[in-house]
Amino acid sequence: MGAFSVFKDKRSKRNKQETPTVEAHYSKLARRTSIVRYVCMILILLFAVYSFSFHSNEITMDNFRYMMKFINLGEDAEAPKGTYIAFDGSEGNRGILFKGDLAVLNESGLTITGWDGEVLLRSSFSYDHPKMTENGTYLFCYDLGSKELKIFNSYQQMPNSPTFDYPIKWLAASAHGEFAVVSSAKSYRSAVFVYDSEYRIRYSQKFGDKYVDFVDISKDGNEFITAAHYSKGGNLITVVSRFRTDAEGPVFTEEFIGEMPLGIYYTDEGYCLMTSDKIRMFKTGDTVGGEIDLSGRELLSGSVSGNRVLVTYGIESLSGGTEAVIYGADGNILYSESFKGSLSDAVICGTVLYVVSPGELISCDLSNNTKTSYKIPSSYSSIIADGESIILFSENQAEYFIPSDYIQSSVP
Repeated sequence: MGAFSVFKDKRSKRNKQETPTVEAHYSKLARRTSIVRYVCMILILLFAVYSFSFHSNEITMDNFRYMMKFINLGEDAEAPKGTYIAFDGSEGNRGILFKGDLAVLNESGLTITGWDGEVLLRSSFSYDHPKMTENGTYLFCYDLGSKELKIFNSYQQMPNSPTFDYPIKWLAASAHGEFAVVSSAKSYRSAVFVYDSEYRIRYSQKFGDKYVDFVDISKDGNEFITAAHYSKGGNLITVVSRFRTDAEGPVFTEEFIGEMPLGIYYTDEGYCLMTSDKIRMFKTGDTVGGEIDLSGRELLSGSVSGNRVLVTYGIESLSGGTEAVIYGADGNILYSESFKGSLSDAVICGTVLYVVSPGELISCDLSNNTKTSYKIPSSYSSIIADGESIILFSENQAEYFIPSDYIQSSVP
């Protein structure tokens, strides 16, 4: 035996072990596959136990039906969705997108329709002043001044929807699932109730000397802002307050004499208060970063998109007209445009401002300052934004706006 025979023998044994037979190779793979299969089965079982233990109320046949809406194994699985929906006409129809479907609310009830034409939900009730909003999970409907709140998913009204002792004045919903309701309470002028995603009261704040007109809730549901008013010494006073759900009272409040609140909204970097006299853009830390003076102008509408505020004014002239102005978070004008006649609606979609008037839609590209006019049916009176796209909405129909489908002309 040579000096290195021991190492030769070990190498020889190793080589034999590294070249198994075909049968041994596939047997080994089969054992590993079997182990992986059983591990997956155990994980699925554990996940099912966890789901039924902690989220049983969210596992419903309606949720399963909604999931199956996106699963189509038939021949038309790749067929494109429709871009047009017709529905029962009503002068009070208003529409929003809910989980990609069209929700239409009026004085007679609610209808949710998919873009394939399928009616997912139809609920009849009587409202005098219908309002609705959504948070991606639920759709909230209420009659301004009534005491009942109706909460829907795509197929049914949810059980245990809250009912209040006093009329509902406003509602705001967060993407996280919480929602805030402005109402009242015994011996108080106003009250704000914050609910979690299971409709349980998470926080409440009562106001003995103020009337809360508007509320908005942060995306995470951990704080909310209010715009209220009261009278003192013959003066009307607007009060803006910010609350946290882990603090007993307001963490910030400020008053503005001689102004009436018109709305309050969260922005990307703070929040915005609209009053009859001014629009104030509050930054993080509750300091005013920008201020827009409305005095002396005929305010028609105002809305917030990210850090931008879109305001429309009436133009005082013999022919009338409307001016649309977009302001930044610092209060400076980012874009301004005047239009002949009155506007039915105006929205910002990405870098485009869309305005609609009877028979005409005008798109204003903010990036290159160009305008294009499109002839549309005169029945379309409002616009629903969907990301970079828009939906034209009327009393009895809605459709995605596809520029190539309409006659267009440049606007000077």
